[in-house]
Amino acid sequence: MGKIKNHITLVYAYYENGGMLDHHLEEWSKYKNKENFSAIIVDDCSHRDPAENHLRDADVGFPISLYRITTDIPWNQNGARNLAMTFADGWCLVTDMDHMLPAKNAERLIRYSLNRNKHYKPQRKLDDGSKYHQHPNTYVLHRDLYWDAGGYDEAFCGYYGSDSTFRRQLKNISRCEDFDKIYVNLFKREVIPDASTTDFGRKNSKYHVSNSEELSKRRREHLPPIAPLNFEWHKVL
Repeated sequence: MGKIKNHITLVYAYYENGGMLDHHLEEWSKYKNKENFSAIIVDDCSHRDPAENHLRDADVGFPISLYRITTDIPWNQNGARNLAMTFADGWCLVTDMDHMLPAKNAERLIRYSLNRNKHYKPQRKLDDGSKYHQHPNTYVLHRDLYWDAGGYDEAFCGYYGSDSTFRRQLKNISRCEDFDKIYVNLFKREVIPDASTTDFGRKNSKYHVSNSEELSKRRREHLPPIAPLNFEWHKVL
């Protein structure tokens, strides 16, 4: 398959996704060359099913770090990503909990010739293997490039649909390359009920960013992101 070139950190924001997290752990245990992987998970103030319940005794063969946000903010996954990337190092797969990197694609990723000045977009398939459109908020990128782009703007935390500012900033400073053969699997709630959250509204709800005149203006004016980590948190594992 070629020479191993990269260490990859898997970065996930978690919110009441215990079943989906268990599915990740099962797949991660199948990875080969485990010394080339690690994971950082940030629990975004889960109440019913904290990620610690699933990770305390987990052993997939590579390190998993767990942080917990204790300030209860709806749709704070972008803040959770900022927290994870504060402690990440090198190359990272940054994606949502309902997106899984299969073992065979993990092997391809650690062998890919990655360029520090680019960010990369995996393809996407459903769990049944059928092709699906790319996810706009899934990246493989270097930790330094993430922060060169300013990270996610936490002024938008509390609202759904607030990641376009980061996408624009990233596009402004780096080239995007689409992966040809590397993909992530999307698991919908019909397959794994807690793959993604249903606790807060999305489009056409009070939580959608378009319903905030102040934030809509902020997005139009392309203001730089505020300083990150505007919440309380602690390290669990």
